[in-house]
Amino acid sequence: MSFFERQLEDPVRVARIKGRLKRWFYVGLAVVALAEIVLPLVFHGGHPHFSFESFPAWGSLYGLISCIAIIVVSKLIGKAWLMRREDYYDS
Repeated sequence: MSFFERQLEDPVRVARIKGRLKRWFYVGLAVVALAEIVLPLVFHGGHPHFSFESFPAWGSLYGLISCIAIIVVSKLIGKAWLMRREDYYDS
């Protein structure tokens, strides 16, 4: 049995590894978000076409809002149009 197999068979160690990975994942996300806010202030790119494009982290916020809107609209369409009654096939 190899070292990695022994490590992954112990549930306590697996939980500890998952906790560390989750923590580093969130730290990485925070670093990326902070970099997107700070770097455009340091390195001025091109001129924005619209005034709201100069807002720090505009791309991330726009992407987040767009994804939330897609999820909400698709759930509404699914409930209103695709779902059938529970007794649909019983008639």
